[in-house]
Amino acid sequence: MDSTSQKHYGMVIDLDKCTGCQACAVACKMENDVDLGVFWERVYRMGPIGQFPDQLEMFYFPNQCMHCENPSCISVCPTKATYQPDGGIVLVGANLCFGCQYCIWACPYEARTLNPNTKTVEKCILCVHRLEQGEQPMCAYTCTTGCRVAGDMNDPDSEISRILAANADRVFRVHPEFGNQPSVVYLLPRKGAETLCKSIGRS
Repeated sequence: MDSTSQKHYGMVIDLDKCTGCQACAVACKMENDVDLGVFWERVYRMGPIGQFPDQLEMFYFPNQCMHCENPSCISVCPTKATYQPDGGIVLVGANLCFGCQYCIWACPYEARTLNPNTKTVEKCILCVHRLEQGEQPMCAYTCTTGCRVAGDMNDPDSEISRILAANADRVFRVHPEFGNQPSVVYLLPRKGAETLCKSIGRS
């Protein structure tokens, strides 16, 4: 991707700041009118992890569509319902999706869900309608600790780029060995990082 001319939207999530309050999941459902029983955002509790009582650590791990640069969900979609416009955000055209679920099986991050009412696949859209207006996705806007920041990763002056540059030693992507190149990037917690990496699949 030509960083001089194209936007590349992504998000950074600081695991040191996430408290598991679920505000992001609630805000996502309200902003995008997500049906009951369907979740585009999930926050998992990781832990406690450690071998001894004085070493036990617990973390919260938000999970959503990773908006990969090389998304495996697109190539398996028989109707091209899943697509990736300029900016890199992966979207689903509900008018083309007939619920075959190939994309759900292909996604290594368990970030897609079949809506039981519409019988179509849904997932996080990174609130693209807000990003294009210069606003944060609703999950980031309502985050009580500011652990989430989204923006143009190709713009060195954007907030997300500055955060990633300042925390280069803590940056990781989940399961890089899959080759999907996620655009949702995490910052490792400063304590217990090695054990956490093993539990979430960082090589």
